[in-house]
Amino acid sequence: MNILEAILNLSRCEDFSLTNTEENVNNIVSDEGKPLEKFVRASFCGRPDSEESENVSKDVFCYEGGVNNPPDAMIRNQGDAIEIKKIESKIGGIQLNSSLPKQKLFSSDKMITDDAKTCENWESRDMLYVVGYVSNNNIRYLFFVYGDCIFRENQFYEDKFNAIKEALGSLDIEELDQTGNEYGTLKNVDGLNINTNMRLRPLNSFDNPLKIFSDIVKLENEDNFSMFTIMRDAKYETFMPEIRREIENSDVDVRDSTIYDPDNQEQKVKIKILSFKN
Repeated sequence: MNILEAILNLSRCEDFSLTNTEENVNNIVSDEGKPLEKFVRASFCGRPDSEESENVSKDVFCYEGGVNNPPDAMIRNQGDAIEIKKIESKIGGIQLNSSLPKQKLFSSDKMITDDAKTCENWESRDMLYVVGYVSNNNIRYLFFVYGDCIFRENQFYEDKFNAIKEALGSLDIEELDQTGNEYGTLKNVDGLNINTNMRLRPLNSFDNPLKIFSDIVKLENEDNFSMFTIMRDAKYETFMPEIRREIENSDVDVRDSTIYDPDNQEQKVKIKILSFKN
């Protein structure tokens, strides 16, 4: 399974309510099941609103997420890593919290769990971000965008993180503990020995893809469901010709465009925009 098959499943879907997703995905993420995550994962298995799903999630995903660690899913056979973000305002910003922006997810990433690292023999996966705008428990749009269309290479953000961490470490702060994956923790800051600690955490975020790509993508009607996907041409060409032909002969609109290369703003890269509205 892959993103193109998920798009076809969504284009055939008739019900985008988060209360009616069929039980073809494991409800392991939390007690509430995080309905948007469940819906998105279900779209990779079949129509999210149908009992006629061809697959169950354990056959599609080698990893289906944890409570506090990215990603929310990873497709089998070294497929994409998927991070799903729910927003409740049409153009709301996207919160990554402690996670750094990523073009790719690497198995050496300190933020991911041992289960994610060992679920398959893998080194890196393309990072696919999914933004879902939810209103009155209905999905109004899903925006799929690959990390290499919006972010610089991972190392850029890691260098920024390490520079901040080193700068804090150079300060003469006796209480600063910098073990772990955050900037640090001020231990026993009041000297009362009652574990009064202050955590210094990165709270990372980025603009809504609708804002980032506002010159090439428009949300025409937020009362009905819309889907947008942006990927590089090079990524699109990795999918089998059969599924590309099926997409191009479906109700999904496929068009060419260009964006500035996040790693070199003086150059443009070719992209594919896939979209449809219900």
